[in-house]
Amino acid sequence: PEGEHQYKFCVDGQWILDPKEPVVTNKSGVMNNVVKVRKTDFEVFDALKTDSEKCADMSDLSSSPPGPYHQDPYSTKSEDRLRSPPILPPHLLQVLLNKDTGISCDPTLLPEPNHVMLNHLYALSIKDGVMVLSA
Repeated sequence: PEGEHQYKFCVDGQWILDPKEPVVTNKSGVMNNVVKVRKTDFEVFDALKTDSEKCADMSDLSSSPPGPYHQDPYSTKSEDRLRSPPILPPHLLQVLLNKDTGISCDPTLLPEPNHVMLNHLYALSIKDGVMVLSA
C-alpha cells in the first residue's frame, strides 16, 4: 500500500539495518530503515527502470553459481541395468478372482484371502448386493 513503511533485515538471527538506505527512529526508540511508497511506484516499467538504474554496477556478480563444471554424460552401472525386477511377494501369487473352486464348495463364494495391508483401497457403493473393491 501507499505510505511510509519501516523495515529491517534478519541475518543470522540478528536484526540489522541497511546503512545505504534512509533510517528513522520509531516511537519506541528503535531504528529502522524506511521506504516511501507513492502511487507512481506502482507503474511497473517505471519501477523496473528505477531499480535497474540503482543496481547498474553489477560487473562483480557472476551469472552462474561457483563450482566445478563438466560435460560427462550420466551413466548407470552395467550391473544395475542387468538386474531382474524384484520377486513378487508370495501373498500376491494367490489371486482369488477366477480361481477354480473345489466340487464340494459353493462356487459363488471365494476362499478367505490371506491378510494383506493395503495402502489404498477403492470401494464402490453396493449395487444388487455386490460391493466392488479395488486396491
